[in-house]
Amino acid sequence: MKPRAVHLADLDLLLRLCEDVRPGAWSRTQLSDEMARKDARILCVDAAGTGESRVLGLLLARSVAGELEILDVAVAEDVRRRGIGRSLLTSLLARAQEEGVTRVLLEVRASNRAAQSLYADHGFVVEGRRARYYPDGEDAFLMTQHTPNRTVRPAPVRAEAEVLENIAEGGGNYRLSLAIPNWPGADPGQFLMLSAGAWTDVARTDPLLPRPMAVFRQSPLGPDSARVETLYKAVGRGSGLLAQAQVGQRIRVVGPLGGRFPLPQPEERALLVGGGTGTASLYELAAQAARTGEVDVVLGARSEQDLMGVSLFRDLGVRVHTTTEDGSHGLRGRVTDLIPQLTAENPQSFSLYACGPTPMMHACARLAEELGVPRCWVSLENTMACGFGVCLGCAVPLSEGGFSLLCRVGPVYSASEISWEGLP
Repeated sequence: MKPRAVHLADLDLLLRLCEDVRPGAWSRTQLSDEMARKDARILCVDAAGTGESRVLGLLLARSVAGELEILDVAVAEDVRRRGIGRSLLTSLLARAQEEGVTRVLLEVRASNRAAQSLYADHGFVVEGRRARYYPDGEDAFLMTQHTPNRTVRPAPVRAEAEVLENIAEGGGNYRLSLAIPNWPGADPGQFLMLSAGAWTDVARTDPLLPRPMAVFRQSPLGPDSARVETLYKAVGRGSGLLAQAQVGQRIRVVGPLGGRFPLPQPEERALLVGGGTGTASLYELAAQAARTGEVDVVLGARSEQDLMGVSLFRDLGVRVHTTTEDGSHGLRGRVTDLIPQLTAENPQSFSLYACGPTPMMHACARLAEELGVPRCWVSLENTMACGFGVCLGCAVPLSEGGFSLLCRVGPVYSASEISWEGLP
């Protein structure tokens, strides 16, 4: 009885469970609307393997701006005390931690001692009481669990990393491999700050800031160091100096920094869309997602020589699709042209992940909404100077108002969190 994500086809079974447990709590329209929300986090346990077409347990929650609110937990009366509610809650909280949620909150009836005990076992504490909260006049306890947020991670290292390789791959593209001492490991979507070129015997006076670079791949070199790769394109003075770095030279590194991509939910398919150097943010995500489910990767660029990492993604055993604007490799067109085709069979079963130019990610966000893809995550590529939230140069406008610092809260966001029109 493993929790899984819900699909639109489950609606009748979900409604039947809700009516059996709390008649009138959810109408068909309300439940359908909730399932369609971008910020919804809904899990269920069904009777798979028993011969019954039935949902035994359901948990509904919403995740907004780093907080998760549990709206309802329903378990069929004849299967209570079998761990279904606990399993649903455990799965949700594990997901919340992956997403960097800072606080989980809920209301529970003052008389419901069993539920209060379950929540207390998971670290919830009573922080308030709401008088006459329920329609029958009963009070509610407000319970909260404070979880490690997206900024509480293994401390980043500051190191002089040795250049192992700096391979020109055509079209101004490079793959840089570094030996980094005391590397704590990076999650999918995290990044490094790299000095503009290697440190040499001749001092440079260029007023160049460090460059944020996504962690492309990583592997252990020994007990005290790791091989970490990044992808970049030489387009200006700073990246041009990086392109000149030779094997054996040293580059100053700070990282890993930022937050991670949430992994696909149980039984979801992952669709990863990368444009240009945005490809670099997706490899570790593809590797992890492929261990538990189906993965499609769409990589796009202006022409064949601009494509990055195609063969390395194929080596993971995932399905790789390519697009080029000039038709020199794969489909002629843009990466977004493939999204409707790949999700046509069942858009509700996908999570979409995108990294690349801002217009491309915005287009992915619009498509996800139009097609009914329930979750769309983006990794923004705004310019930044420090990587620690000190300079305030990477502020991202949010759809609900205010700003978020990309280097501390991001670079990964739910697409619905972003005010796209306000991005540079």
